[in-house]
Amino acid sequence: ALSMDPMHPEARALQEKLEGKTPEKGSLNHREDPNTVYRKRENKFQPRFGSAEADAPLEGKSPEDLYEYGATLFSRRNYEHCADIFELSCLRSELTLGPACSNAIYCRMMIMDWGFNGTGFERDMERLQHITEHEMQTFRQGDLEDFAWNRAASVHPHMMLGYPLPPILKRYVAESVAFMDEAMARVSDLGALSPLPDDMPYEHTSRRNQYITEAAEPGYKLKVGFVGSGFNSKAVLYLSQDIFRFYDRSKIEMHIFSLGPADNEGFIEVGMRGVDWRKRVAGHVDHFHDIETLKGSHIDMARYIHERGIHILIEWDGYARQGERAQGLMALRPAPVQILHQEYLGTSGAKYVDYIFTDKVTSPPESKHLYTEKFIYLPNHFFSKGHAVQAEVVPPRHDYTPRKVPYELGHGSPQENRCMASGIAKPTFVFCNFNKFLKNNPETMRSWIRILKEVPGSILCLLENPQTGLAYLKRFVHEAAGEPAPMFRDPSTGEEQPDFKPKDGEKINNRIYFLPWERNPFDHQQRNHDFCNLMLDSHPYNGHTVAQDALYGGVPIVTRSDGEDMSSRVTTSANIVLGLEELNAYEGPRQYENIAIRLGNNETEYKDIRQRLVETALQRNPMHPYWDAARYVKNLESGLFQAWDRFLSGLEPEEITVVESEHAAQGTYDEFLEQ
Repeated sequence: ALSMDPMHPEARALQEKLEGKTPEKGSLNHREDPNTVYRKRENKFQPRFGSAEADAPLEGKSPEDLYEYGATLFSRRNYEHCADIFELSCLRSELTLGPACSNAIYCRMMIMDWGFNGTGFERDMERLQHITEHEMQTFRQGDLEDFAWNRAASVHPHMMLGYPLPPILKRYVAESVAFMDEAMARVSDLGALSPLPDDMPYEHTSRRNQYITEAAEPGYKLKVGFVGSGFNSKAVLYLSQDIFRFYDRSKIEMHIFSLGPADNEGFIEVGMRGVDWRKRVAGHVDHFHDIETLKGSHIDMARYIHERGIHILIEWDGYARQGERAQGLMALRPAPVQILHQEYLGTSGAKYVDYIFTDKVTSPPESKHLYTEKFIYLPNHFFSKGHAVQAEVVPPRHDYTPRKVPYELGHGSPQENRCMASGIAKPTFVFCNFNKFLKNNPETMRSWIRILKEVPGSILCLLENPQTGLAYLKRFVHEAAGEPAPMFRDPSTGEEQPDFKPKDGEKINNRIYFLPWERNPFDHQQRNHDFCNLMLDSHPYNGHTVAQDALYGGVPIVTRSDGEDMSSRVTTSANIVLGLEELNAYEGPRQYENIAIRLGNNETEYKDIRQRLVETALQRNPMHPYWDAARYVKNLESGLFQAWDRFLSGLEPEEITVVESEHAAQGTYDEFLEQ
């Protein structure tokens, strides 16, 4: 109901109830039977999905009914159908049901349904910007430091990361969700807002004197907690598990608060070949708390964490795992210092999150207005990655082993393996991007089309994720690679429509190939080495885990460096630390294209760049700072202690720049890793 336009009678009545008001009898907001107003709408489709009723004609269905149907379809990853249903819900509500209007766009993004030559995408971005700006003007009060929201925005913060919209709007959307997050977690099935316990939210400074006393005692340790739903075979644990291997046990007492389930034993045995990251982490830390049973109550979770005296709580999910994340938890202040790290690469928008880990390239000082948190700047890239210290991850090689037919992992060059396409000539060069289709947009795709045109004999290798997006991508390429033509009149509607001459669209489509999904993360990572010469990064939502996999596979990445978003600058920072800044396109899409074209046509320059990248991954004694996980942990710990010292000193959170200690700067040697 809070996602509805508050001028809607039922939404207004619910809003008044949440605020503790009672609608006057006879008023627009009054209902004789409170259940008809406050009870959550029964999902009319989920229990009977696939039944005759669910498949019946949609005439007469309300926007809310259609929204529920769309949500059911989305949960089943039927993106084509859910896009249509959400759009129908949006139109039937006369564009007032904002979540339906935005979800329709998100579903279209999932499959790259951008309309004729990208014109539908342009309309979609205009809609999102209009919705968000209108909601900001209507429901937000205050400035960048002191603000309040009357309701959450219609667009989800995680969805916003992939949209080429003004970054400040992404902050506003995150603010709105953060402001309403805790209250929404307390809404019961009947729509009532249950009261908070008297001691919540916790006063985060109330124990400061106690902590000061404890800090002076012998054997004192900083109590650090990580909370998230991804303590299983999720990407965040793949990248960051080595934090728990290398932390200083003499100074830190490490706690994990896991909201998600353990992986299925069959998946661990077959899909992961016996590698269980969750068990590995549990064996490293002081305390592994499985609190999945508390996930339904953020109040119980907050009390559980608070009772363990956690000093610094680090949140991993952000807004990345809706339905699994700890909604409302951080707002209750279970720890005195609260920090956002890694999984969700954007601001939380929350006043109750004190810091965010980043670096000065990814989040330059002039971008601080896009964040509610204060920066903890880490050296050598802020992004955690453990590729070089995990035995299961195969390091890159300067050369390629002979190709095998049929293809076998670890054999053949990208040109020889041809993106697993059969019956095609050996390409001169293989570009790739293994991101979800969601991260792409017409501007990026047009850049790729030009790159293919300007590098004769090259191909583009993509991951079919999802498979239903292939037809839409091919349609767009067919249109975008053509030439504009005079408008034609649609005989069925009489309306003029844009037209085009196909030109070489089919030729370009015949140079784009797709790899199937590989469920084993180690095999998937190694495929970068086998199938890709150069990764073309997505913008404004970079490859994050995908990029680290590519780089450790010896695959250089060309990236756009003209964005302000945190999620758009991860690879820019990585390339600088790796000594490959010439791959950063600071001037935008044309420079991005030109760099890729130059490397695709200049074998000598490309081989030099690839050799330098591979050498960073193979460097030992000491390790290269980009891949040195133990060194990363030392710097992370330095940031944590500086944040804690500020708290103990009675100082408000402020920007922290971690300067490497002499010990950390020495790097990591094999002798240490073998201990």
